[in-house]
Amino acid sequence: MSRADDSNATKKGEPQADLTLAEILTRSQSDFELDFFGRLAEKSPAYADVLVQLGQLLTLKGRHEQALEIDRRLSILRPQVPQVAYNLACSYSLLGRTHEAVDALRRAIQLGYWDIDHLLMDPDLTGLHNVPEFQALLSDLNFDVIDD
Repeated sequence: MSRADDSNATKKGEPQADLTLAEILTRSQSDFELDFFGRLAEKSPAYADVLVQLGQLLTLKGRHEQALEIDRRLSILRPQVPQVAYNLACSYSLLGRTHEAVDALRRAIQLGYWDIDHLLMDPDLTGLHNVPEFQALLSDLNFDVIDD
């Protein structure tokens, strides 16, 4: 389902207004979950587990600016969690903000992020592969520089 199908959502990605039964029945699972977690996040803005789910859903829907906002909130709520820093790096990378992405990746690794194989294959980070800062980070970790 394309982003154009999100016609009931507000421009800022706020939860959808009350829907008719027919609209509910024709929505995708991801639209339902996005609305559900969006409403939960609105009521409990510091509920980190909800924000994690919301950020993932926004990313899957291609709503990267909104996902970045969520990831930034999470980095304040959970500053010592490696996966939060990693997800922040992914959001920056998907928006072409390479310097910030590499900085967030470096932070994730400093915090204990260990799945370097995933990092190397993650499609969210593909845009970093030819960035000298990313290649230097890999070199610092004693990994071969990626040649695309």
